Amino acid sequence: MEKVILETIQRGVHSYHKIESFPVTMGRAFDNDIILQDVTISPHHLIIDKEDGNYLIKNLSTENGTTLEGKKLGSEPAMLDIPAHFKLNNLKARLLSTDMPVEDTYVQNCSGLFCFFSSPIWAALLFLATVAIFFIERFLDTPVAKEPLFYISNVLPSVWTLLGITVVISGITRISTHRWEIIPAISIASMVFLVPQLFEYLGHFASYLFTADSFGSWLQNIASFMIIPLLLALFIVKTIHTKWLPALGVAALVYSPFLAYQVINLVDDLNLKSGFSEIPGYSQTLLPSDIRLNTTISLDDYIKDADKETSSIIEDMLIEAKKKEAKS
Repeated sequence: MEKVILETIQRGVHSYHKIESFPVTMGRAFDNDIILQDVTISPHHLIIDKEDGNYLIKNLSTENGTTLEGKKLGSEPAMLDIPAHFKLNNLKARLLSTDMPVEDTYVQNCSGLFCFFSSPIWAALLFLATVAIFFIERFLDTPVAKEPLFYISNVLPSVWTLLGITVVISGITRISTHRWEIIPAISIASMVFLVPQLFEYLGHFASYLFTADSFGSWLQNIASFMIIPLLLALFIVKTIHTKWLPALGVAALVYSPFLAYQVINLVDDLNLKSGFSEIPGYSQTLLPSDIRLNTTISLDDYIKDADKETSSIIEDMLIEAKKKEAKS
């Protein structure tokens, strides 16, 4: 007789029962073939049988019932197609064939792009590089030289944030697979900080190169709204072996608090750009090599342009004053 496997999923725990003879009864009562200890399941909940090579399922529960492929079962038996998905109230179950392919084995010592993140050495280097970036930023943002302890105290909150994100990312695998994936979580958490910083530097260079702020803004928004969720989704796909679409959904859910923060920053930047005395971002990223597509004007030409602009403003003010004087 062909053997089938019954898989039950309860609170994230997968249990497997090999079925070699039929009929098979399921429920909370101890006289069942498969005993399921869930208070929402009836003592005798359902029967799985086989007739003329066909698998049948019959609901016995009058309390919470059984659903097959999303449809509520009545009292009449229903045919099962392997693989079959059904639910005993909230408990999920599948009837599988013994030759069903299993998920890929999680290989720690492997080759490929993601193994770069799974290497303890590279994870440590990425973590140290992130901490170094934190220190350099605090050092450059401080106008007056301070003692080393001052910079260390300013860097510590960012380091704790980095470690907190590592725990959150690794917690995804703990919930799903009951194991902690600390090493790749450290790598991905470090990249969450390093990639936006890299895109910010590239954005400054692009803004200066093209003499326009839009290029830098686009690169920063791509890093904030696209690259970081993709990194989280990559971690989920490679450690939990799920598909990309649900992985992107989980990544968006995990990243949603930070996404809200990025949206607030974006709105603030747009408000600042609508102000009267906007300072171009590219003017704050001067390069010694002066690599720009637009040539730098000479000082004499700048003074001439400034005189013309000033004269135009003064003329407009005089005309406006004469109009007011004539009205009075």
